[in-house]
Amino acid sequence: MTARTVRRALLKTGLALAALLGATSLAAPAWAAEKLVFMLDWQAEAEHGGYFQAVAEGLYQKAGLDVTIVPGGPGMSAQQMLAAGRIDGTIGSNAFYVLNLVEAGAKVKAVAAMFQKDPTILMAHAQNTSGLADLKGRPIFLGDPSINTLWRWLKSKYPFEDSQIRRYAGNIAPFLTTPTAAVQGYVTSEPFTAKKTGADVKVFLLADQGYDGYSGLVMFNQAYIDQHAAAVKAFVAATAEGWRHYLHGDAAAADALIRKANPDMDAETLAYARKALVDNGIVEGTPANPDAVGHMTAARWEGFTNEMKRLGIYQAGTAWKAGVDLGAP
Repeated sequence: MTARTVRRALLKTGLALAALLGATSLAAPAWAAEKLVFMLDWQAEAEHGGYFQAVAEGLYQKAGLDVTIVPGGPGMSAQQMLAAGRIDGTIGSNAFYVLNLVEAGAKVKAVAAMFQKDPTILMAHAQNTSGLADLKGRPIFLGDPSINTLWRWLKSKYPFEDSQIRRYAGNIAPFLTTPTAAVQGYVTSEPFTAKKTGADVKVFLLADQGYDGYSGLVMFNQAYIDQHAAAVKAFVAATAEGWRHYLHGDAAAADALIRKANPDMDAETLAYARKALVDNGIVEGTPANPDAVGHMTAARWEGFTNEMKRLGIYQAGTAWKAGVDLGAP
């Protein structure tokens, strides 16, 4: 399948989603709006609330953009599709995605961080865990992408060994039935799932334990940035405004769009996740700073990259600047 064929298929998917949502802001305005195909990193959920709020309020349309939002899902690598030029933009779930693409020589850039704090957690059973160090020697369920990245950081901070690793594929049932275990997850998701079963859990947000990577990164193909620099800035600004409104305003319309795009999502889950985003400073940082939404600093990227080089995750010559554009917000 050629890149053009894939792009046409994605546009069809995005247009079908637009029709499903009934969102007029995804349709082109009367003037010649900039067209932009943006793919989510997963199926629609509260972690994409700012984008759907921007759709619901017509913020993209007001910014002169004709945005087609394409949902992600299992078996889809939005970052690889971005590198291949099959889409214009997508979300980098964490800072490792950016540096991995730099080492792969991909011509893409992160232009904004919609999450000032990474929402990744380790969750353990509360009755036998007071701190992360208590997890020494216990089973820890991890997703495959974390084993050669985040796990190395954890081992540098805590007395963990590779023998503790158990594979996590998104089902917390093995964790629930193993009293000594811990599991990786998002502060917006796994704790809610566990609590619905009656489990008493202890949640450790890694960003509050010293892990300083950005998350929810807005990424664009370099060719699109070169040709549509104003559109990229407008998209970032509209999305940041969407996030502020989603967190602190009326999120009902955005949540309705999310549920239409992802029928498996329910109102209770969305409400929990939205509150978790606010309570943990995921979007606005801690202390909360609404003006920080989307922003990144050279110092923070430099510190994160150097720490991961020290851990042997990246080569000494890996340059974060090759994958980051600080001038977009």
